[in-house]
Amino acid sequence: METEDIDYIDYIEYTDAPYITMTRHSIPVHAPAGANRGPEVHSSQRLPGEAGSMRPIGLARLGLAAVLSLLVVVAPATAGTDDTFNLSAGVAVQHDDNLFRLSSSANARTALGKPTKADDITVTSVALKLNKQVSLQRVELEASLSDHRYSTFDYLNYLARNYAATWRWQVTPYLHGKLSSDRTESLNSFIDYTGYRTRNLRTDENQRFDSVFEVGSAWRILAGVVQTTRTNSALFSQEGDNRLISAEGGLRYDFRSGASLSALARNGRGEYFNRGEPLTVPVLDNRFDQNESEIRLHWPLTGKATLDLRAARIERTHAHFSERDFAGPVGAVSLYLKITDKTSLTASLGRELSSYQSLASSAISTDRLVISPSWQIGMKTALRARYDYARRDFQGAITASPLNDRFDTQHSAMLALEWQPVHDLALNASLQNDRRTSNLPGYDYDSKMAAISAQFTF
Repeated sequence: METEDIDYIDYIEYTDAPYITMTRHSIPVHAPAGANRGPEVHSSQRLPGEAGSMRPIGLARLGLAAVLSLLVVVAPATAGTDDTFNLSAGVAVQHDDNLFRLSSSANARTALGKPTKADDITVTSVALKLNKQVSLQRVELEASLSDHRYSTFDYLNYLARNYAATWRWQVTPYLHGKLSSDRTESLNSFIDYTGYRTRNLRTDENQRFDSVFEVGSAWRILAGVVQTTRTNSALFSQEGDNRLISAEGGLRYDFRSGASLSALARNGRGEYFNRGEPLTVPVLDNRFDQNESEIRLHWPLTGKATLDLRAARIERTHAHFSERDFAGPVGAVSLYLKITDKTSLTASLGRELSSYQSLASSAISTDRLVISPSWQIGMKTALRARYDYARRDFQGAITASPLNDRFDTQHSAMLALEWQPVHDLALNASLQNDRRTSNLPGYDYDSKMAAISAQFTF
C-alpha cells in the first residue's frame, strides 16, 4: 500500500441540534471538511433465520474482540514513534434562544408549558484516545462520556456514551483494510422532531469491514460489509428504529499523480425491527431493499487545491407498500483550496435523498451548499466560519393533505474563534444563527446561539 505525506488541519465542528457538540477534528487537506464520503451503505442483507427476519451480524463484538486481543498479545512489543494516548476533559456552555425550533407564530406556553423557548445548556465531558501502531497493524480507539444539562427544560438532561474503535489491518502490503465500530448518542434534533415535552435520544451504531486487494501498481479490488442501526428512545415514526446490513464491491484505479477513480455497487436489505408486521393504516412497512451504485473521483488539482466528486444513484423498494418506494441521483462535488499558508476554503455542493415517512411524504430530497473558510491568525489563534444553505423537498405523499408538497429553505451561519494559550488547553467561542422558511405555515423558525468551551488534554 503506497503512503504519502499528508498535511492535517484542525477544526472545530459545531452542530445546530438542541444540544452542544463542539468537537476538534483533524482532516487531511485532500479530504475537505464537510466533503461527502458517501453513505455508510444504507442497505442490508437477509441472514439465515426465520423467513423475513434479520439478525445483527455482530461486527461490533468481533471488532472489539479483535482490538482487545491485539492489545493484549502485542503489549510487550515496541511501540511506534507516532503512538499516542490522550485523556481530555472539557466543559461547554451554550445559550439557544429557540431550543425547540418553534415557528414565530407558535405560543411557547401552549407548546412547551413554559413562557420561554430559550435555554442554557452545559456539557461536561471526559474522553480518551488511543492510537497504537504494532508492526503492520494500527489500532485507534476513542471513547467519551458527555453529561448534558439543561437549565430550564431539565427533563432533557442525559449522559451520552460514545465510542469509535478501528483496527487498520494489513496481512501483506497488497492486502489490507479496516474493521471498525462506533456508537453515537444524542438528543433528536427539533428541526423535525416535534415531541417537545418528551426526551427522545437517538443512538446510531455502525460496524464496518473493508478490504482492499492491490493488483499491480494501480488497480485495487474493493469489498466490504456494513451494518448500521438507529434507535430512538421515544416514538419517531417518520424516522423509525431500523437496521441495515449491506455488502459492497468495486474497483479503484490509483494514478501516479495521486488522483483516483473508483466505481462501487451496494446491495442489501433493511428492517424496522420494532415493527413485527407492516402497519396498514399509517402505511408503514417493516422491510425494504436498498441498492446503490456510485462513481468517485479524487483529484489533486495542484499542491494547494483538491477536488472530490461523487455521483451515485440510490433506490429503495419496500416489501409491502410500493407507494413508499423512492429513487434518484445523489452525490456531491467538494473543493478544498489552500489560499495562503494561513487561509483556506472548503466548498461543497451536493444532493441527498433520505427516508422520511409520514402521510404527507415518504422521502426528502435535499440540495445543499456549504462554504467554510478558515484563517490561522497566529500560532495559537484561528478564526473559522461556515455557511450552510439547504433546500428540502418532501416527496411521495400517501394521501391528499394540506401538508403535501412541503418545501423548506434552511440557512445556517456560524463564526468561531479558537485560542490555544498553552499546548494542552483549547478555548473556543462561537456565534451561530439558524433559520428556516417554508411554503407551509408553521414550519418557519429562527434560532440564535452563543457558545464558549474549554478543553484540557492530559
